[in-house]
Amino acid sequence: MLGRKGVLVLNIISDIDKFPIVEKDIPTLLTSTEFNSGEKYSDFNPIIDKVAAYGNGGLIAGKVLAKVGLFGMLAKSWKLIGIGFLALIGIVKKYFNKSSEN
Repeated sequence: MLGRKGVLVLNIISDIDKFPIVEKDIPTLLTSTEFNSGEKYSDFNPIIDKVAAYGNGGLIAGKVLAKVGLFGMLAKSWKLIGIGFLALIGIVKKYFNKSSEN
């Protein structure tokens, strides 16, 4: 459920044989669940609330990248990426220093 400042995610845990019962009761659960007054999506005020810099495409792309594990991979290998970046800077500096000497 989308709110003014975020999202409410509901997870229902049940045995698989109870799935038809749970599925039947989902609409009732959703209609009985609501945000506090002032926190509903309909309470959005563009004067004081921030608008996300990304649109639906950014949300979808971020979700896809998170599923692929790109963010986790980058977080784990930040040292290797940093060393590679510094090496690249060194190579570029060396190249420009050689050409300025000639």
